[in-house]
Amino acid sequence: FLLVTCGQRISARSQQHHDVSPIVGGEPTDIFEFPWHVGIMSLGNHICGGSILSEWWILTASHCFLHVNKQVFLSNLEIMHGRDDFNSTEDLKYKKVAKLIMHPRFDSWLLDNDIALLLLESPLNLSVNSVPVCVSEVSNILAWDNCWVTGWGITNTSLVNIQPSKLHKVDVELFRWDQCGHIMPLVTKNILCAGAQDAGKDACQGDSGGPLVCNKKRNRTTWYQLGIVSWGVDCGRKDIPGVYTKVSYYLKWIRKKTEEAGKPYVYVEDSACPLQIACWTIVFLYFMML
Repeated sequence: FLLVTCGQRISARSQQHHDVSPIVGGEPTDIFEFPWHVGIMSLGNHICGGSILSEWWILTASHCFLHVNKQVFLSNLEIMHGRDDFNSTEDLKYKKVAKLIMHPRFDSWLLDNDIALLLLESPLNLSVNSVPVCVSEVSNILAWDNCWVTGWGITNTSLVNIQPSKLHKVDVELFRWDQCGHIMPLVTKNILCAGAQDAGKDACQGDSGGPLVCNKKRNRTTWYQLGIVSWGVDCGRKDIPGVYTKVSYYLKWIRKKTEEAGKPYVYVEDSACPLQIACWTIVFLYFMML
């Protein structure tokens, strides 16, 4: 019997190094480092990324499912989990999707409310390479550190039709909302912006729906999903961040929809404040930086 706790890397398996082109500004990784990452597949084709919320639920983006016949599409929809390489000689593990729940106020033009849930036909067998990610209601970016995005997206902006078979990761910085709004005026309060302010690091096409995860400051053992890859201007452009759906904004919606579907998702409310720093200190520092 294996007790699986959200956001924990259970395996200490060493990471291999691969001589392949990285995701824009990133590097290859394996599923033991980000065991909540899944691929969303249709007829054998990878269409988006997603993350494991629980043994029944996958979190992803609504825009992944635009312009499709929902009934026909759903019958062919499945997730690949517990693997980081489409070309692996090991058996790939798949689960069929029973239900797709897109946000009712999803705006396909602004990509506002870009969030969706997938209910699986049968529960995942949670293990060292299939672990749920944690979530938190805390949206203050000063509470978080060590942020990463993962995906099978395009690895080189000059090779726009090439996707790697190997999962990749890229480290990003969170932008303050006012910084992001200054660069991209159409963004709403329920988004996050992340990227590199001095280099071309970003999520890219094919990474849509995948997770942006961070640690609490002074705690590198538990991973929380703060964002869902939504959209951006090209890939990895200097000083222009990628845009992510802010997960904390939708926790009540997630709880409501999973309860209505008969498989309630329950998360532990979290202050995200490290024990060494009081919450009021973080808030004070945040306003001092504005």
